[in-house]
Amino acid sequence: MEQQPHVQLASLADRALAPYVSRPEPEDVAILVNDLITCGQALHDEVARIPAAERTPSAADGLTEWEYRSAAGPHGSGPHADWNHARGLARVARKMARALELHRGMSVL
Repeated sequence: MEQQPHVQLASLADRALAPYVSRPEPEDVAILVNDLITCGQALHDEVARIPAAERTPSAADGLTEWEYRSAAGPHGSGPHADWNHARGLARVARKMARALELHRGMSVL
């Protein structure tokens, strides 16, 4: 069974936001970026389905920031640029996951 994006994100974000001394090898960072983009895009799609009138400012910011970061790619070149890109993607994906959780929580009430 495939994991839901918000469940998979926890593991990916933990890896991406690990201390610098724990940075994976460049090949693993590339895989991490790819996985973050896949997971983050799924979260983006879910948050984008929230009616605009029901989105929090953070949700709207997350959508915009995701579109920018995922399209722009890393700033610079080399493993450090890729690592920073992974970290930025993880932060924005977490923002979207929190927005989705908040919306679902409000929907249950």
